Amino acid sequence: MSETNSCKEIIEIGLGSIGKIKIIKALAEESKLATIYVLHKKTHLKRQDIKNNLDDLVRIGWVTQSKYANVMYGVNRENKYVSKLIAFFNDTGYISQL
Repeated sequence: MSETNSCKEIIEIGLGSIGKIKIIKALAEESKLATIYVLHKKTHLKRQDIKNNLDDLVRIGWVTQSKYANVMYGVNRENKYVSKLIAFFNDTGYISQL
């Protein structure tokens, strides 16, 4: 992510759609990395929508991407915005306690 992006821009990109929120939720509830197939099963989003949303989330550093036999994704718990968002999701009951 560019150093010139403001906090406001990062948050708007990260939370810009219900799909992104569902993806963050699904990844936060996973104890391991997930494929697009797993995210499709958990979110019921179209695969292309998942890919497009993941591109944005990876670009801003909210999601990590690793390449093994398949491309795997995980939520970046070290990112300050993500850690606060997951705490909010936990506090409100949107995701189950980890």
